[in-house]
Amino acid sequence: MNTPQFKIHGKERRALKKKLSEYQSIVKYFWHCHSLDKDMTSIYGGNENYPMDDTEALLKFNKINKELENIKELLSIRYGNT
Repeated sequence: MNTPQFKIHGKERRALKKKLSEYQSIVKYFWHCHSLDKDMTSIYGGNENYPMDDTEALLKFNKINKELENIKELLSIRYGNT
């Protein structure tokens, strides 16, 4: 049997890579969607919690970015390294 190249491998690695892809998509379009939400609620109206204000959006964006970096770090650990 071959030894794996990375510490996280198999189904667990595929699941993490899927989550990584989802987070990358969120980060890529986050500010566009936030701006669109603000524009649409100015036309059609919103409620007290929608859309989120810019400081709350920045906190959420930073949290997602941090999680994205954590996943990248996990995926880069080589087999045999601890």
